Amino acid sequence: MANTAKRKPLPTIGVDRYTFFNVISDTAEGTEYGEAYSLRGTVEIAPTDTGSTDVFDADNGPYETSTYIEKLGHDITNADIPPEVDAMWRGLEQKNGLVEVSSDTKTVYFGVAWRILKSDGSYRYVRYYKGSYSFASNVGGKTKPSSGSIEKQTAKATYTAIQREFDNNYYAYFDETDLPEGVTKAELETNWFTDMNWYPGAADTKQTVTE
Repeated sequence: MANTAKRKPLPTIGVDRYTFFNVISDTAEGTEYGEAYSLRGTVEIAPTDTGSTDVFDADNGPYETSTYIEKLGHDITNADIPPEVDAMWRGLEQKNGLVEVSSDTKTVYFGVAWRILKSDGSYRYVRYYKGSYSFASNVGGKTKPSSGSIEKQTAKATYTAIQREFDNNYYAYFDETDLPEGVTKAELETNWFTDMNWYPGAADTKQTVTE
């Protein structure tokens, strides 16, 4: 049974296990993902979500108010974006180790998952069901300083989420302290980063994978 007791909010202190899956198909019947790819070297993940409110005026005053969220997704700062990842995210083929970038790129969709370390040693697990990457060239560099502390550069990319056709969801997250009864942390660790359609708990079976 999940721990429903009132808990003290805890700060987050780390992030790792950034894993992405290409979206093979996404229909009303289900979403199929490819194999997991683990991207090492994550420095920071910052949500890009922003919210706003629209007020419709009538009868000489506020008549109706609607709120919405836009720009769903996240910015990732990584130690580097390897050439093979660069090619995958741009929809290109890496030929003999070479990545050639031209105007012949296409939008490729991916699901993504990661975990966030909290100050008590527990984790928050996050996944976005479908989205695409945009980023500048990662071939820049800076001269190494001749003395003093070493300056290190990082690579950045933006993941823009869209609704999944299957269920119109954008993303999901939960804390491991809320694991349902009968679901172990080992099972969670294995499935969260290998199966984008896995739900914690046998009762959660609303997602399917197409054949």
